[in-house]
Amino acid sequence: LTCMLMPVFGNEMSAVWARIYEQTDSTEAKIAVMQNMIDLHSKDMEPVISDALKEIVYAGSMDRTYNEQQNYNTLSRMIIRELGSLRAVDSAPDMYKVVQDTDDEFLRATAIVGIGTAGARDYADEIAGYLDYLNQGIIVIENNEQRESVVDACVLALERLKAPVGFKPVFMASIGKHSRDSIARAKRSLQNMVEDPTDIICDILKADSTFQARYAAIGVERDSAAPSERKAEAASVALEVGLVYNAVLPIEKQFQKRTRKEAARMIRDLGVGDESAIPWLDQMLNSSDDVNETIDAIQALGSYTSDSAVDVLNTYLNYHNERRVSGIPYKDERAIRECINSLAKTGNTKANQSLSMVEYSNWSSQTIRMAKNAMKNIN
Repeated sequence: LTCMLMPVFGNEMSAVWARIYEQTDSTEAKIAVMQNMIDLHSKDMEPVISDALKEIVYAGSMDRTYNEQQNYNTLSRMIIRELGSLRAVDSAPDMYKVVQDTDDEFLRATAIVGIGTAGARDYADEIAGYLDYLNQGIIVIENNEQRESVVDACVLALERLKAPVGFKPVFMASIGKHSRDSIARAKRSLQNMVEDPTDIICDILKADSTFQARYAAIGVERDSAAPSERKAEAASVALEVGLVYNAVLPIEKQFQKRTRKEAARMIRDLGVGDESAIPWLDQMLNSSDDVNETIDAIQALGSYTSDSAVDVLNTYLNYHNERRVSGIPYKDERAIRECINSLAKTGNTKANQSLSMVEYSNWSSQTIRMAKNAMKNIN
């Protein structure tokens, strides 16, 4: 009998509160009544609270004084937060109308979060677009606190909606001209939005993005939950754009080099053998004048077992073997020793082709010893 009465009681309770709210005249009193309804945290109250939002949204505000409007904004924030927590998706159109119509940035932020909390994915495009405009400065909010509130709201809503369309705007927010806290929030959100962001990351890498954005993008891919094979795919793309695009300014060149190095290290650490990266690693190896970048390329090639990777390493080592035989000095043998180690790691017998020549190429005794040990390990 009790179970049969519960729904009736819920309906009766909401009807009672609806009458009380309707008969309350002042906004201050409505706030107090609404707080009592919210304190019930009952899904049965959703229709009443939803109707209360409709009343505010569509009643207009032409005759309200400043203080009255502030009270209505306070009431609206209370209602929207509760509708969000009740996951009242049907109220999303009314919440979005608040986003469009209000002059109060804090209320706008509350409405954006409410849409995200309610799980209204139909509005992901709109929120993503709004954040994109904020990132580009098309929408300008002069007050720093207000701007941070709206940016954070967009990021939080898109994180909760987990819609791929929101990933790029949140990424751009993570490297944008926002507050330090907003940037940090956006970076954290990226880890929870899309399980495999590889396609989006590759689009960012290939697009007319800044060199800073490309470097940040490969870092996001590295830290994502994408499968290793897909991360290696993105790393190959990052290598390509890090070699093909021409950086002009010193800061651009710095980020471009960082992108190449990060991509090579990812390939090294992933060890899944994406063959598409080998030509780019070859180019990186033979075009860099930075020994540390050279070593990164060599170590990445050492994560493969294929003939094509070994051929690149053999060619590099043979070239320098011949130069040493000709008496051309090699100031820093670290790259040569790393090449020997990488050839050994491949386990490919083709590596003996260049390793066997180290002994006769005027290298240091330590380097020669390493080559001999490498051949023993391969054989």
